[in-house]
Amino acid sequence: MSSLRMVEYAQFKQALERLRVSVPSSIMESERTLQERDRILESAEAEAARIVEQARRRANDILSNDALVAAAHQEGERILVNAQAAAQQRRDEADRYAARVLEELAEKLRVVTKQVDNGLDLLRQNLELEQRPPQKQ
Repeated sequence: MSSLRMVEYAQFKQALERLRVSVPSSIMESERTLQERDRILESAEAEAARIVEQARRRANDILSNDALVAAAHQEGERILVNAQAAAQQRRDEADRYAARVLEELAEKLRVVTKQVDNGLDLLRQNLELEQRPPQKQ
């Protein structure tokens, strides 16, 4: 069996023309995509280099000024100590407030408990009177 096949010339020519038209446009689209990718990469690399350089300059500025760094560190410590003291003061105030509210609640509960106990005592007395046989006169 032969690997040769017969094809109608007009159909083959038409298919070949379509391929010739579509392949170059696909290749051109791919080339545009690659160029766009290269442009984006170049832009990103340039931006990254700019950011790195800016960071280096900033780091050098900070490191070259030791007195400023020491003062900033001291100020940070002072702010931290003040914040901790203020937080402790607020915790203490909150604890005092909570204790006061709980003491008031406990007193109200004592009053209510006393009222409930009095009500129970009165009910028990009434029940005892009802359960006693009537006295003969």
